[in-house]
Amino acid sequence: MQDKNSKFLRFVQLLLDVIILNGCFVLAGALRFDDLEVENPTYYNYYLQLWVFLNLVWLLAAALLKMYDVRPSFELRKSVGRAFNGLILQVSVLTLILFILKWDYYSRLFFIYFYASFGPMVLLARLVFISQLRRYYLKASHRNPVMLLGHGPEAIKFYQQATENTELGLSVAAWYADENLPGVKGNLDQAKTDLNQLEISEVFCALEADDDRINEWFRIADANLMRFRYLPSLGVKNLVHAQIELYGDVPVLITRKEPLAYRHNRFLKRFFDILVTLFFCVFIFSWLFPILALVVKLSSKGPVFFKQLRSGLNNEEFYVYKFRSMVVNDEADTKQATANDSRITKVGHFLRNHNLDELPQFINVLKGQMSIVGPRPHMLNHTSAYRELIDSFMVRHLITPGITGLAQSRGLRGETPETEDMEARVKADVYYLENWSLLLDVKIILVTIWNMFSKSNGNETK
Repeated sequence: MQDKNSKFLRFVQLLLDVIILNGCFVLAGALRFDDLEVENPTYYNYYLQLWVFLNLVWLLAAALLKMYDVRPSFELRKSVGRAFNGLILQVSVLTLILFILKWDYYSRLFFIYFYASFGPMVLLARLVFISQLRRYYLKASHRNPVMLLGHGPEAIKFYQQATENTELGLSVAAWYADENLPGVKGNLDQAKTDLNQLEISEVFCALEADDDRINEWFRIADANLMRFRYLPSLGVKNLVHAQIELYGDVPVLITRKEPLAYRHNRFLKRFFDILVTLFFCVFIFSWLFPILALVVKLSSKGPVFFKQLRSGLNNEEFYVYKFRSMVVNDEADTKQATANDSRITKVGHFLRNHNLDELPQFINVLKGQMSIVGPRPHMLNHTSAYRELIDSFMVRHLITPGITGLAQSRGLRGETPETEDMEARVKADVYYLENWSLLLDVKIILVTIWNMFSKSNGNETK
């Protein structure tokens, strides 16, 4: 029943998005072309092709990004984030095709009208859909009644999750175990007696793997048209994002979710990086660069740029570029900047307070060594030291480092005198790795820009 419901809900959500897409397409055409006539070959041929193309690319994005995963427990941010990724993928493919084929007979204003309406509407529809779905499952009558067997840790956890998180869509109608626990109705023998009196669609079994009653209850479930589910005791912690993949007929537990392990997500992030970087370089850096370069050059003797080896993707070394904010010194590559550091120039204080010294790293972004958003790259000696002190420190090197990151947007920047300070950063970086979406990138960028101009960005040690 749960699988059928999921398929139905995915279909409803897909249908809703397709209706919105086609409605916005018609709306954009009506706004752009006063003389729009279906029989007009100019409009009919070119825009019919575009109409088919937009629908096909959206369906492709839905399949690649798993945009219609409607598990009731699915987080709103993740669901909206996947829809946003789908939008970016559609725009990316469309831009690429138009650039290669030079289809200049399409109206730019049409695309503005289309995405100005389709983007907000599809994101709003996703937000409303998931919110209403979660509210729907708050009523016990809408949840799937199940039977729970066993008294081990997995049975207790399952009972707690189903009871506390009603949006899972499950209701433990009866719990049977060999031990008397709060919520347990009776032992497993009584479960057989009560079976005909309960309206149960699924049986969740948490007995030990060598317990013969597992196979017995599997047969009982089949005979009574109930689906049998087994809760294995894996003995592994931190399985919030775990997934199971089959290598042939061998189940393999993937303990960490990594959205950027998929090529299409990396393509989306790279396209977004290049697009934003080119916009920044053309409209901001082109006039800001000579001003900052001049004030740095006049502030003290030395080069305008400072470059330093840092640890990047897969722990590969690369040179990171910054506007020089210190006087030239022999400790620049080994000693972290501290509060009131005498090496920092007056201009350097201003640059570091507002993150302006980091702007040359857009060069690193264009070279593919960095992303706009990601874990901040550390000096080589920091990598060597902290990999021995913090268990998850090297995990952050599984993705491309960034000019800014989730840790920095949360204020976790500057000097790290205690190991706990770095642990907090690493925790934020790992969360970003496991929960990446373009929507999260946009949020981090906006928070970073806000911090650049707010007084709360006073910690200049980096």
